[in-house]
Amino acid sequence: MLALAPAYNVMTEDMTAYEITDTPLAAIRGTCDGQVGREALSFAADATAGSSAGFHSFEMRGANHDYFNTHWSPESGEVAARDDAGRPGQCTEPGGSTFETQLSEAAQRRAGAVYIAAFFRRYPTGGERFEAVTTGG
Repeated sequence: MLALAPAYNVMTEDMTAYEITDTPLAAIRGTCDGQVGREALSFAADATAGSSAGFHSFEMRGANHDYFNTHWSPESGEVAARDDAGRPGQCTEPGGSTFETQLSEAAQRRAGAVYIAAFFRRYPTGGERFEAVTTGG
Protein backbone atom coordinates (compact mmCIF):
# COMPACT_ATOMS: atom_id res chain seq x y z
CA MET A 1 0.00 0.00 0.00
CA LEU A 2 1.32 3.45 -0.86
CA ALA A 3 0.01 6.78 0.43
CA LEU A 4 0.91 9.55 -1.99
CA ALA A 5 0.75 13.03 -0.44
CA PRO A 6 -1.44 11.67 2.36
CA ALA A 7 -3.73 14.07 4.16
CA TYR A 8 -6.18 13.65 6.99
CA ASN A 9 -8.04 15.81 9.45
CA VAL A 10 -6.28 15.65 12.82
CA MET A 11 -9.26 17.35 14.46
CA THR A 12 -11.97 14.89 13.42
CA GLU A 13 -10.36 11.53 12.61
CA ASP A 14 -9.75 8.92 15.30
CA MET A 15 -6.13 8.01 14.65
CA THR A 16 -6.30 5.00 16.99
CA ALA A 17 -8.72 3.35 14.54
CA TYR A 18 -5.93 2.85 12.00
CA GLU A 19 -3.71 -0.20 12.27
CA ILE A 20 -1.78 -1.86 9.47
CA THR A 21 -0.24 -5.14 10.54
CA ASP A 22 0.79 -7.29 7.59
CA THR A 23 0.94 -5.08 4.51
CA PRO A 24 4.02 -3.06 3.51
CA LEU A 25 3.25 0.67 3.53
CA ALA A 26 5.08 3.60 2.00
CA ALA A 27 4.17 7.25 2.45
CA ILE A 28 5.49 9.94 0.13
CA ARG A 29 5.10 13.61 0.94
CA GLY A 30 6.70 16.70 -0.45
CA THR A 31 8.64 19.07 1.76
CA CYS A 32 6.57 21.86 0.23
CA ASP A 33 3.16 20.30 0.73
CA GLY A 34 0.82 23.21 1.41
CA GLN A 35 -1.92 20.88 2.65
CA VAL A 36 -0.25 18.80 5.35
CA GLY A 37 3.05 18.77 7.22
CA ARG A 38 5.20 16.00 8.59
CA GLU A 39 2.34 14.68 10.70
CA ALA A 40 1.27 12.73 7.60
CA LEU A 41 4.40 10.59 7.95
CA SER A 42 4.11 10.21 11.72
CA PHE A 43 0.48 9.12 11.34
CA ALA A 44 1.51 6.42 8.86
CA ALA A 45 4.39 5.33 11.10
CA ASP A 46 2.03 5.06 14.08
CA ALA A 47 -0.45 3.04 12.02
CA THR A 48 2.28 0.52 11.16
CA ALA A 49 3.97 0.41 14.59
CA GLY A 50 2.87 -3.20 15.14
CA SER A 51 3.52 -4.29 11.57
CA SER A 52 5.91 -7.02 10.57
CA ALA A 53 5.69 -5.97 6.92
CA GLY A 54 7.60 -2.69 7.01
CA PHE A 55 7.05 1.03 6.69
CA HIS A 56 8.91 3.34 4.32
CA SER A 57 8.63 7.10 4.35
CA PHE A 58 9.94 9.45 1.72
CA GLU A 59 10.17 13.22 1.90
CA MET A 60 10.66 14.61 -1.58
CA ARG A 61 12.54 17.93 -1.50
CA GLY A 62 10.74 20.67 -3.39
CA ALA A 63 7.57 18.65 -4.03
CA ASN A 64 4.13 19.99 -3.19
CA HIS A 65 0.75 18.36 -2.68
CA ASP A 66 -0.81 19.00 -6.07
CA TYR A 67 1.86 18.15 -8.66
CA PHE A 68 1.83 14.36 -8.18
CA ASN A 69 -1.05 14.11 -10.62
CA THR A 70 -2.07 15.97 -13.76
CA HIS A 71 -5.61 16.70 -12.56
CA TRP A 72 -4.66 19.04 -9.69
CA SER A 73 -1.65 20.63 -11.40
CA PRO A 74 -2.09 24.14 -12.85
CA GLU A 75 -1.00 23.02 -16.34
CA SER A 76 -4.13 20.83 -16.47
CA GLY A 77 -6.42 23.83 -16.81
CA GLU A 78 -8.89 22.13 -14.46
CA VAL A 79 -11.04 24.23 -12.17
CA ALA A 80 -9.33 24.68 -8.78
CA ALA A 81 -6.03 23.20 -10.04
CA ARG A 82 -3.33 25.21 -8.33
CA ASP A 83 0.16 25.42 -6.95
CA ASP A 84 -0.32 24.96 -3.21
CA ALA A 85 3.31 25.52 -2.28
CA GLY A 86 3.62 29.31 -2.12
CA ARG A 87 5.74 31.62 -4.24
CA PRO A 88 6.25 30.76 -7.92
CA GLY A 89 9.31 28.50 -8.16
CA GLN A 90 9.81 28.47 -4.39
CA CYS A 91 8.01 26.67 -1.63
CA THR A 92 7.89 25.95 2.06
CA GLU A 93 6.10 23.63 4.43
CA PRO A 94 2.92 24.81 6.20
CA GLY A 95 4.00 27.45 8.69
CA GLY A 96 7.58 27.33 7.41
CA SER A 97 9.72 30.38 6.78
CA THR A 98 12.61 28.85 4.83
CA PHE A 99 11.94 28.70 1.11
CA GLU A 100 13.55 26.20 -1.24
CA THR A 101 13.47 25.58 -4.98
CA GLN A 102 10.24 23.95 -6.04
CA LEU A 103 10.16 21.04 -8.48
CA SER A 104 8.33 21.58 -11.74
CA GLU A 105 5.12 19.63 -12.32
CA ALA A 106 6.83 17.19 -14.69
CA ALA A 107 9.95 16.78 -12.51
CA GLN A 108 7.85 16.02 -9.44
CA ARG A 109 5.82 13.38 -11.28
CA ARG A 110 9.02 11.78 -12.67
CA ALA A 111 10.64 11.66 -9.22
CA GLY A 112 7.44 10.30 -7.68
CA ALA A 113 7.27 7.61 -10.35
CA VAL A 114 10.77 6.40 -9.40
CA TYR A 115 9.79 5.89 -5.73
CA ILE A 116 6.42 4.38 -6.61
CA ALA A 117 7.89 1.95 -9.16
CA ALA A 118 10.69 0.92 -6.80
CA PHE A 119 8.26 0.28 -3.96
CA PHE A 120 5.93 -1.82 -6.09
CA ARG A 121 8.85 -3.72 -7.61
CA ARG A 122 10.14 -4.41 -4.09
CA TYR A 123 6.71 -5.38 -2.76
CA PRO A 124 5.05 -7.79 -3.39
CA THR A 125 7.40 -9.26 -6.00
CA GLY A 126 10.44 -9.37 -3.71
CA GLY A 127 12.63 -7.29 -5.99
CA GLU A 128 15.50 -6.89 -3.50
CA ARG A 129 17.53 -4.85 -5.98
CA PHE A 130 15.08 -1.99 -5.32
CA GLU A 131 15.75 -2.10 -1.56
CA ALA A 132 18.19 0.84 -1.74
CA VAL A 133 15.50 3.12 -3.15
CA THR A 134 12.84 2.02 -0.66
CA THR A 135 15.15 2.43 2.33
CA GLY A 136 16.98 5.55 1.19
CA GLY A 137 20.27 3.65 1.01
